[in-house]
Amino acid sequence: MAGTNEPPDAVRRARGSRAGLTRDRIVEAARGLDLEKVTVKAVADRLGVDRAAVHHHVRDLESLRELVALDAFRTRLASAVIPPEAHWRDACRALALSIHDAVALTGVLGAYVQLRPTDLALLEPVEHTLRVMMAAGFDDETSARSLATLTTLAAALGRDREVARRTTGHPQVPELRRALEGSPGGGFQILRRLAQADLVDVNDEQLNISIDLLLDGMEVRLAVLPKRV
Repeated sequence: MAGTNEPPDAVRRARGSRAGLTRDRIVEAARGLDLEKVTVKAVADRLGVDRAAVHHHVRDLESLRELVALDAFRTRLASAVIPPEAHWRDACRALALSIHDAVALTGVLGAYVQLRPTDLALLEPVEHTLRVMMAAGFDDETSARSLATLTTLAAALGRDREVARRTTGHPQVPELRRALEGSPGGGFQILRRLAQADLVDVNDEQLNISIDLLLDGMEVRLAVLPKRV
């Protein structure tokens, strides 16, 4: 281009910075990146704009990661289909699986999810699950505490799944095996047998058994609650 010494790439980026960039386009570009490598520069490169154009819509890296994490949560929670006539166990399981998948997907970005009033539609599966539980006879306190435990469990297992994905496996199990192998006297026979049998691992079987155990306990509690009139 006459009258400028800027390289073609710089000219392209200058034009791109004025090319109608939106937050939706920024999030869409970030979806194609490894979540651990989301940066303003990486997103700008995918969009063919300079970083200033991205900063016009997101204040800093933390704000960008908030958008990306919230988008991932929105995608996963939206997949939690809970029919109005669902049994309370099925509703709780569907919600737990969607939360687990959302946390496993966002990985290290999970800490960046901050709900705002405009994001409250994300909570509809939670509200619907509570309606199903109360229709089945759960009282307010049992519903709240049970659902809090369920979401905490699902999120923790999702984080463990992400840790296992990024390493050679979840570190706690091999560390336990090494500690037992190095212990003198041959004690802890039950622990040794279970650790070597791979009965505790970060997989779908562990996830489903964990959810079942909690739901079984909720069912026992439901049976002794006063009947609602």
